[in-house]
Amino acid sequence: MRTSTVLTRGLLLLAPLAVLVAARAHTSAGVAPVPVHSAPPAASTPSLRISADPDARDMVMEVGPVDLPANGEHRQLPAFHAAIPMDGWLHGYRVEMVDGQGRPVPRRTLHHVNVIATGQRELFSPIMLRVAAAGQETAPVQLPRMLGYRVRRGQELIVTAMMHNPTPQGFRGVRLRVHFPYTPAGAVLRPVAVVPFYMDVMPPASLHSYDLPAGRSSKSWEARPAVDGRLIGVSGHLHRFGTALRLEDMTARRVIWEARPTLGPDGDVVSMPQGLFYLKLGVPVDRTHVYRLTAEYDNTTGAAIPGGGMGALGGAFAPAGDEPWPGVDRNDPQLKLDWHLVHTGNQNGHGGGHQHGAMAGMDHGSMAGMQHGQER
Repeated sequence: MRTSTVLTRGLLLLAPLAVLVAARAHTSAGVAPVPVHSAPPAASTPSLRISADPDARDMVMEVGPVDLPANGEHRQLPAFHAAIPMDGWLHGYRVEMVDGQGRPVPRRTLHHVNVIATGQRELFSPIMLRVAAAGQETAPVQLPRMLGYRVRRGQELIVTAMMHNPTPQGFRGVRLRVHFPYTPAGAVLRPVAVVPFYMDVMPPASLHSYDLPAGRSSKSWEARPAVDGRLIGVSGHLHRFGTALRLEDMTARRVIWEARPTLGPDGDVVSMPQGLFYLKLGVPVDRTHVYRLTAEYDNTTGAAIPGGGMGALGGAFAPAGDEPWPGVDRNDPQLKLDWHLVHTGNQNGHGGGHQHGAMAGMDHGSMAGMQHGQER
């Protein structure tokens, strides 16, 4: 059955359900990057383990153990590498944290966790593909079974995480677990393959917070996509005083999606609209066109805010035809810089640190879901 036919039937039936979008996990809007400090030695050296339970259809990434002293400082863990142990399609994720005795640990102790595919590139840039991201407030992401991100046995992933403990209680032997429900490759009913994508108003391989000037301002970034296809859904992220996030097809001279966030009394972003394009069977994306993302702000403090600006978009993309998703170019300067930033922990925002990135709704550039959305 052709992909377009499956999308037509499935998306119309599952209109109120989630779609693959990026979600933002960073909770401190409008602030400079968090300083990383050394921490007391952990109970043992933390590592990454990845396993799959074929009966429960659950792939689990476990990072730890880590000791988190009471009122402790932020601790950036190393970038861990692991291989996917099965073939199939991922349908979302959820995060849990437990101590050495298996008891739940407050999610406040998680600053962020990001999952990155090393062998695939982003849709609009040559950096590594952001698959999932979560922070302390990220709810479980659940996609409909008829949509999924295709993974294969042996595919390499990177997991980065930062923890901290702002509570008066210490926790020993903490383990962070990310659960990915999946459909195995041998299933009779195979999901339609969609790919998370991420876009930012700053250059792809860079620090993504920028100094926000006083008053009204805007920042934009443009790029061409690597392949043709259709946008299935999008969401985005702005910091404090953000007033609009807009995606445009500059070649066709049209606005694809524009969101104006709900702001609190102090200018904090309370909520961000989301866009679903299922009634249109997705929005066409042409590799010959130029697309622009713009973030607009109105900083009413009267002074510049260091690191106060950010604008990021994430979503689900259905490639056209059976063309394989493009891999990374190891000689590309942006890819090399992205690799460096991911492995040094010197990142803020969607670049791979605190992220929105793509199965995440944007928490910076990953698989985070929209349970409801608005058709544009």
